[in-house]
Amino acid sequence: MKLEHYISELLFKYDCVIVPGLGGFVANYKSATIQPIQNTFSPPSKSISFNKNLNNNDGLLANFIVQKEGVNFEVASKKIEEFVIEINQDLRLKKRILLNNIGTLFLDTENRTQFEPQNTVNHLLGSYGLPVFQKQPIKHSTIEEKLTKEFKDRTAPLTVVKEAKSRKTKWVAAAVIGIPLAFLAGWMPSNVDLGGDLNYANLNPFKPAEKTIYVPSKSGVVFNEAKKSTVKDQIALADENTYFLEISFDENKTPVVVKLKEQPTAEAVSTYVASSSRELQYHIVGGCFSSKNNARKMVRKLKRAGFNASIVGKRKGLWTVSYNSFVTRREAVNALADAKDHNTKAWILNQPF
Repeated sequence: MKLEHYISELLFKYDCVIVPGLGGFVANYKSATIQPIQNTFSPPSKSISFNKNLNNNDGLLANFIVQKEGVNFEVASKKIEEFVIEINQDLRLKKRILLNNIGTLFLDTENRTQFEPQNTVNHLLGSYGLPVFQKQPIKHSTIEEKLTKEFKDRTAPLTVVKEAKSRKTKWVAAAVIGIPLAFLAGWMPSNVDLGGDLNYANLNPFKPAEKTIYVPSKSGVVFNEAKKSTVKDQIALADENTYFLEISFDENKTPVVVKLKEQPTAEAVSTYVASSSRELQYHIVGGCFSSKNNARKMVRKLKRAGFNASIVGKRKGLWTVSYNSFVTRREAVNALADAKDHNTKAWILNQPF
């Protein structure tokens, strides 16, 4: 059936396509979704639903057939009528009617028309070319895992000393010590008075004897044994205003920065200023009238009911009455439920006037 193809094409441009005698296919905006189990990401799309109460012939589908097939309006209307008769007959026979790229129509146990969207085509032009894709989550190592790995990877270097080299070193050291001692043993008896007080300063054979003068030290240097602090000790030194701390495991390696607690952040102040010049192009339609007086009567009736109703313009020769008009589609969708409580046939029109 070509008509189902025409309906699918119109849903790319319009949010509602009415098939006279059958009902209306309504497209509502659906935000991007994430499937956490399968890790799939779906782009924004249009969710297609069916409302059998939308039976008023707005001429949209018939005019589209005239444009596509080059026939007159009467022939196009006849094609739509035959299409609806065939579907209604199949529904009465409890058949499921599949409309390609749109969905399936069928009757439930209480003979009420039901609709299941097919969701094989994304009718939102803004998401054209965006596929559904899958992405595995990235696992980040915690600070505990990093610290554990740091300790495991650190090993003490092994020192290997060859026995032959060690023996050679010992002989050299003995020669270095023994030769000066032998020299001093022959020199000391003839140059040093061993019977008196021994002055160690005179033991230098290359320096003449001098009178030793004692000068007390004015300042002393005290070397304290360096105490290597543990991780626990370094954390204990942090005060309550410390949010990040550098922990050193080895003086020859770069310290590790550890986050002790969350740092308070100032609440962001929005600088957005709403612009009153944005165009109101989403309208919750309550009715269309060929007579402007009838449209005005409905506006007065809706205002008495508490709606900000108005005549938003003339569409396809009919005066369109809106419960309210909005700048964004999200605002219109949020307000649609209140309008449907008053009139179940209310729907959203996306068209600037």
